[in-house]
Amino acid sequence: MNWISAKTEKLRQVPDPYFSLIVTAKFLVGVGLGVLLATWLPVWTWWIFIIVALVITIPSVRIVLSK
Repeated sequence: MNWISAKTEKLRQVPDPYFSLIVTAKFLVGVGLGVLLATWLPVWTWWIFIIVALVITIPSVRIVLSK
């Protein structure tokens, strides 16, 4: 957990323009991978990705927003 805390704190200290750039880049990579996977995988496998994403996201967002 210490590694995640250090990365989160480092991300909080990034200036706003760079933070926006990081978020935009990650969003575009995610959309690109999503389109790529959508053309290769059947529809039912998307539910697995959605459930895994929620399981990963909920605790990490709670930790980040609670500080």
